[in-house]
Parts: sequence; structure tokens; C-alpha cells
Amino acid sequence: MLKLLISTKLSILALTTLSTILPFQSAQAITFQETEVNQSDFIAVAQPYGENKYNLIVIEQIPQKNSCWSEMGANPVNVDLLLINFDFSGHCRRSTDANGYSIRYDGQDYGLDILLNLTERDGNLVLVGINRKDSSQPPIIVGTAQGLNGQPMKIQLNPGWRFSKRTYEGKMLGHVYFSYDSSATQVNPPVNETVINGIPENNIPLPEEIPQGTIQEIVSPDVQQQKEIEKPVNKLEERKTNSSRRSSLTQSRWDR
Repeated sequence: MLKLLISTKLSILALTTLSTILPFQSAQAITFQETEVNQSDFIAVAQPYGENKYNLIVIEQIPQKNSCWSEMGANPVNVDLLLINFDFSGHCRRSTDANGYSIRYDGQDYGLDILLNLTERDGNLVLVGINRKDSSQPPIIVGTAQGLNGQPMKIQLNPGWRFSKRTYEGKMLGHVYFSYDSSATQVNPPVNETVINGIPENNIPLPEEIPQGTIQEIVSPDVQQQKEIEKPVNKLEERKTNSSRRSSLTQSRWDR
């Protein structure tokens, strides 16, 4: 009887341990793929904020819907963010931080290991990828605004760079890649290529902080998001109902 009890306890312990470990292992084993997209449906924009600061946003135009942006001028190309003038749910998608875009180089998804950052250099705004884990690594030059004028500006991707989208098990996700494939490019710069337009690698500052992922993509809320929105409201209504019931019960006791 004692042996049976010990055996049962060990079996329960083993099952509990496996249920704890396996989900973690599965999450670590996730491999993302990519799919090609129509380049004209995407734009990278340097959006000014604060004092001489710029945030990188990526906008995706949903085909046959309201225009999300327009372009004007040259060196730099200024961007009129049309999507801010209407409810662009179902018309445009917008990614504003490292949760919504990242670098993919020769098929490798760098995720949060290399962060995209906009930095000013000699009257030009440069989009660079900075190695978050190893600051001694020189930055990757992804593109430039080809000028600077304090307005929303289009980032022109350097030769070999393109937009693509992340996929998982054949399903397209909202995440956008700045993708580079050296095998398809005549000039094969290393991952940490830094020499372009005479920009010295040591003068490009690190980002002030790691993006916290406050907004990844602005689209119509899905069912789960709606549930999250409704949870606080439902809890408040539940508290009001319980309070009303207690008041009624107390009044009933006094009436007796």
C-alpha cells in the first residue's frame, strides 16, 4: 500500500513538472518565417517628436482602401500622414515600436537583439540597427531620409533592403521585417556594415531606452482585445450589483 502511494505521488510530480517545462520549451522553439509583400504598400516614416527626436513608424496600406499617406518633395521626401484624419481601422496598419518591426538578415530573425533607431548625422537622418546585447558591435545602416527638415520624412531603404512580413505556420502576422538577403544582392555587406555616406561608426549614439511596445499595430479591436476592455467595466458593474444587493438585504432586515 505504501509503495503504491509513493508511486502515485511520483507520477503526479512528474506530470506536474512536465506541464511546467513543456510550454516554456515550445515557446523557445518557435521559428518565424517571412513572406514577400508589395513594397509600394509599405512606408517607413521618421515622425518628429519632442526636441530633435524622431520615432520610426511603419505604415501598411490595405489595398483598395482609403489612402494612408501621400509623399511630396525630395531630399528628404516629406510624408503627409493622411491616416490621422480618419478612422483608419480596416484601411491602414501602423507599427510604432520594436514589437511591430525588426531586422531579418539572411533568413535570421533578430527580434529584440538588434533594435532599430533613428539618429541624426551631418544634416541627414539615418536608420540604424543597434546590437542591444553587444554594444561593441557597430550598427547596421538600413536606410536614410536623405536630408532633414523637422517634418515627417520617408526613410529610403538602402540597396538590398526591403519590407517583408513575419509568418508562423503559414499564417501571416502583423509584424513587419526590414529584410536583407545577401545572396540576392550584388554587394554583400556584412551584418555590421557601417560605412555609407561617410558616417563613422563610433559617432552613432545608442538609443536612450529600449522600446516598451506600447503600440504595435492600430486596427479594429479583435474579440480578445474587446474582452480585455470589457473586463474592468464588468467588474465595476458586478461590484455595483453586489453593493445594491447588500443594501437591499440590510433594508429588509431593518423592515422586519
